[in-house]
Amino acid sequence: MKIGINNISMKASELVAGAVLAEELGYDSVWYGEHVLLPRHVTVRVQPQPYGPQEFFDVFALLAGLAAKTSRIRLGTGIVMLPLRPPVFAARQMLAVDHISKGRLDVAVGLGWCLDEYQAAGIEMNTRGARMDEQMELINKFFQPGDTEHEGRFYKVAKTPFDPKPIQKPRPPFLVGGNSEAGLRRAARWDGWYGVVNSLDEFRRDRDRIEGFRREYGREKAPFEYVLVFHQGLECAGAPTREEIERYLAEGVHRIVATPWAYDHDNALPRIAEYARRIGLGS
Repeated sequence: MKIGINNISMKASELVAGAVLAEELGYDSVWYGEHVLLPRHVTVRVQPQPYGPQEFFDVFALLAGLAAKTSRIRLGTGIVMLPLRPPVFAARQMLAVDHISKGRLDVAVGLGWCLDEYQAAGIEMNTRGARMDEQMELINKFFQPGDTEHEGRFYKVAKTPFDPKPIQKPRPPFLVGGNSEAGLRRAARWDGWYGVVNSLDEFRRDRDRIEGFRREYGREKAPFEYVLVFHQGLECAGAPTREEIERYLAEGVHRIVATPWAYDHDNALPRIAEYARRIGLGS
């Protein structure tokens, strides 16, 4: 049973302790989402607002630090808003975490929803889907043997070496978030889906659509991972029961990422321990 923890804005002072505790308790992975800023009055408001204290770190810098404090647990971005980064910088950041962690990095990517973040970064939001498609292709090129050369709509790279190559082959797994058709198709082209659903029926529907797209792309036999992340407010809330977890696993989910402290951020660490006991983690 692979169970991960979603940080959903733990207090900055507890991020290292949370990863160390999760590893000690037998969690499979820790996942750290990303915002670079959230203004007091965001352009597009999401309710409820689950982000807690606005104490954000760069996700790759954080994972590199956690890699040095842990030895087994996998370290995931859940999600990183890839279009906010030049792909050459993102590739270097991924490489650093992959090597420091000795191959424990998972990269879940997404587009984000907050216009204010794109404006602050000086990036056009309306092209973020096309931009991310090209970024993922380019980063994958960087990570393959030999030199890299690329000329696309958004990025141009003269023929160049790009070393070292990742420890994980052919690269750290690329998982894609999102429930739109474009997001599900994008996931089907890569290594997995980092999904949010409200029920088992919703998962079955999205899984079947992804599997259809994988057949369309001739990738039905390629390795693929279904990772579901649960937030408070969903049918299974932020922390599904052992019985709910087993039903999802029986339907083809490979890993559950739970948020067992709801919006009670001050109690994140004890909730991590309590949830491990409640679902019998390690038993």
